[in-house]
Amino acid sequence: MPYAIFAKNNKDVFNLDRSRDLLLDGYIQNEFDNHHLAIEYYTEAIRLNPNNFYAFLNRAFSRYQIKDNSGAWDDLNISLEINPNDGIALYNRAIVNWKLGHQLSSMKDYSKAINKDIELKNAYAVRGILKSNIGDAVGACPDWKKAMENKSERATLWVKENCLPNISENFRKKTENKVLIANARRKYAAGEIRESCNYYEQAKMNGYKANHLSWKLKLSFVTDQICFFL
Repeated sequence: MPYAIFAKNNKDVFNLDRSRDLLLDGYIQNEFDNHHLAIEYYTEAIRLNPNNFYAFLNRAFSRYQIKDNSGAWDDLNISLEINPNDGIALYNRAIVNWKLGHQLSSMKDYSKAINKDIELKNAYAVRGILKSNIGDAVGACPDWKKAMENKSERATLWVKENCLPNISENFRKKTENKVLIANARRKYAAGEIRESCNYYEQAKMNGYKANHLSWKLKLSFVTDQICFFL
């Protein structure tokens, strides 16, 4: 646990010791999964020293553990304002960005974390997933190969299934269909049913098939019927 805390002004300096003590109290509560209490300690540590980088970083972790992803995102942003080059904060924000549905921002943070040599195995593996989610099969395979080199078992499986000896046509179609179906859902949610059906039909022509029984039934008895009359 690093002890270094940065102070903005002389007033903060007087509170460094107490702020550090509260930080360690919060860290101990983390170890016992008492995240609500840990957040209270971190918040007081931040009140005493508003530039306590580790208090923000650890409070983000506790907030993430209690499903407060927006709060964790706020804390990580402040952490990175204090120390823009911290790889752990970048890696954690990548995770939170993904949880919040910010896929492009998540991918950027994973890329920055990779440049810091932080969690290379997982960062490459997840960045590959994110690339496949936006239809970039060509970009996903090299990331999974890097993760495989760093001993990721899942990435090794994905490489064997999708990327050897070359990127498989089936994998290319899957990544394309992810984008088409995502666009179809987005248009449907916006009430643009005809446009939604157009994306859905393109995905079907590209070989799209639902994986789960409930979704298959919904597509067959609802979506297909609606789109047939448009």
